[in-house]
Amino acid sequence: MNLSKLNIGILHSLIGKNDGVSIVIDQSIQAMVRYMDVSQDNIYFLSALAPARLNKLEDDIFWHKNEANKYILKHYHREPPEGFEDFIEDHVTQAEDIIAKFIDDNHIDLFIVHNASHPTNFVYAIAVGRYFEKLRHQRQYLPRYLLWWHDSHFERERFLHPNPVIKSFLDYIPGPYAHGIVFINTAQAALARQVYKSHFNHHQDTRRFFSQNTTVIPNTCDIPWSWKRQPSHGDGETPLAPPIDNFNKNFFEDIGLLAELEELGASLDETLLILQHTRVVARKRIDYAIDFAFLMHERLLNKGCKKATALIISGHSGDEDDAYVNQLLLHFEAKLKQATHPEGIILLFAEHRIFAEREVIIDKRYYRFRDIPGIIARHGGVGSYFSESEGYGNNLLEMISMGLPVLINRYPVYKKDIEPLGFMLPAIEDGQFTGDFLEAAEALVADPQKRAEVVRHNLNVLDKKLNHKVISKKMEKVLHNMFRFL
Repeated sequence: MNLSKLNIGILHSLIGKNDGVSIVIDQSIQAMVRYMDVSQDNIYFLSALAPARLNKLEDDIFWHKNEANKYILKHYHREPPEGFEDFIEDHVTQAEDIIAKFIDDNHIDLFIVHNASHPTNFVYAIAVGRYFEKLRHQRQYLPRYLLWWHDSHFERERFLHPNPVIKSFLDYIPGPYAHGIVFINTAQAALARQVYKSHFNHHQDTRRFFSQNTTVIPNTCDIPWSWKRQPSHGDGETPLAPPIDNFNKNFFEDIGLLAELEELGASLDETLLILQHTRVVARKRIDYAIDFAFLMHERLLNKGCKKATALIISGHSGDEDDAYVNQLLLHFEAKLKQATHPEGIILLFAEHRIFAEREVIIDKRYYRFRDIPGIIARHGGVGSYFSESEGYGNNLLEMISMGLPVLINRYPVYKKDIEPLGFMLPAIEDGQFTGDFLEAAEALVADPQKRAEVVRHNLNVLDKKLNHKVISKKMEKVLHNMFRFL
C-alpha cells in the first residue's frame, strides 16, 4: 500500500497543547508530512480539543478530565459505587459510537491512538479496544490500529491496585487488538512483551509481532533556528541561542519578573535565570529545582556574580495533583526561612501568560510554550530537569534544541536510552547535589566559552541522533508490515 495515500486518524484527549503527548503528535505529523509525503489534508483528528486549523471532530467524551472520566478514576482503587459498571458501559458505548462515525465519515485507513495503554484515558481506551474487537470478529481489516504507548498502568504505582469492576475492563488497556505499537523507550517494549504473552497462542507469534509490528521511537526534536551559522564559541557577550524577536522581547515584563527585580534593586543581567520547562506534577521533582536555586544563589552571591536568582516554571498545573503547587510554595517558604541570604530568590509560575501558540487577547501577549527555552537561553540562563521518572524526555530535548544548557537528575530512561547518545548534561543522582555538579552548573553560567562548547555539542548530538527523520524511518517499517497483506 502507498503510505502517502492513507487517510490517517489521530486520537488523543488534547491535541496542540503543551503536554508531552501533544508534542509527540506534532512531531509525528511533521515527520509524516515532511519525510513520508503524507498530505496534511489526509490527516484527521479526534479529541476533546484541537487547534482550529486541523481537520477535526471534538467531543468532551475524549477529555481525560471530564466528569465521567474523573469519576471513574476517583473510584479506581475504591469500593465500586452502586451502578459503577453500568456507568462505565454507558460512556464507553458513547465514545465507541463517535469513534465508529469518525472512522466511517473520513474513510480512515490508519488509526493512530495515543495513550490508550493508560487508564488516565479510561473511557476512550476501552472504547477503542471494543471497536477493534468487533472489527476482528467481523473479519474487517481496515482501518489498521497503531497504538502509541506513552505510558501504562504497569509503570505507575497509583494504577497497580484496581477494584474488581475496573479490573474487568483492563483487558482492553492496552488490549490485544492493536496491529502495531510504537513505544517511546526500550523499557516499555520489554514490559509489553511480558504483558502481550497472554494475547498470542505461541511464543513465535509474540516474537514475530514484536520484531515486525512494533518499534521504539524516542522523542525527537528538530532545531528551528540557524545555530550552525553562529560563531563557534559565541562572542563572549551573547550566548549561543536563538535571537529574540519583537513579540518575545517583553516576556520578562509580562510575567512579572522585571517588577520583582526592580523591588530588589537588581537588573535582568544581574539575575541567574533557571527554567523549569515542564508541567507542574510531582514526578517532575520541582522541589529539587527549588533546592538547586537556593544552592546556586548562595554560591554566586558569595562570588559577587549575581544579585538575584529566578526559578521560572513555564508549564501548566493541575493535570495530576491540584495540591502540588501549594506543596511547592510551602517548600519554597521553608527554604527562605533556612537560607543565609534569602533576599533575591524568586519563584515564578508563568503559566498565566503561556499558551501552546502565540496569542494576543485584549492587548495581552500570551507566549508560545516552545519559545520560552530560547528566551531564557538568550539571557544566559539554564534549564532544570530533575524528574524522577519520564517516558523519555520531550521537554528536555525542547530545551536543548533552543540552546539552553540543562541540569538533570539521572532518571531511569535517561540512563538507559539518552545518556549513551553523548549529551553533555551535568547530572545529579537521586536528588543529591554534589560539589562537582555545582561547579559544572556554575561554569555554564559564568564561563561563556564553556557554555558555548556545551550548547553546540548538545545541538550536534540532537541534530544527528534525534531529528524527526528517526520517526519516519521507524514508522515506515512498522506501517509497511501492518499493511503488508492488504
